[in-house]
Formats: sequence, C-alpha cells, structure tokens
Amino acid sequence: METIHCGCRCIVCKGQKLEGRSFTATDGYLDIHHTCKDCGAHFDHLDGTVFEKCETCSYAKKS
Repeated sequence: METIHCGCRCIVCKGQKLEGRSFTATDGYLDIHHTCKDCGAHFDHLDGTVFEKCETCSYAKKS
C-alpha cells in the first residue's frame, strides 16, 4: 500500500495517518480503500464502509 494524500480522515478515530490502495471497482470506477496507521481501521474512501476483512486489499482486522 502507499500513502495517499487526499485529505481524508479515519472514519473511526479521525486520524490522518492513512495508507491507501486504489483499484478499479466492479462498476468500473476508481475506488480507494484506506487503512488507518493509528487504529487499524480499514474503510472505503467514497462510501465510508468499514471492513473487518477485505479480499480486495488482503486485509484482515488484527485481534
């Protein structure tokens, strides 16, 4: 993953230290998933969905 500077904040803790992965979604549009370096939350840049597990990014929430 790379650090993406888009002005987003974490959905969970409002932190600004985010790593992001851009990809083409199934609808053909560019999408980004962020992972917060502070709290570990993984979420969708556009719709704010928070993921416990994400196959697109090979992300699984750490216990």
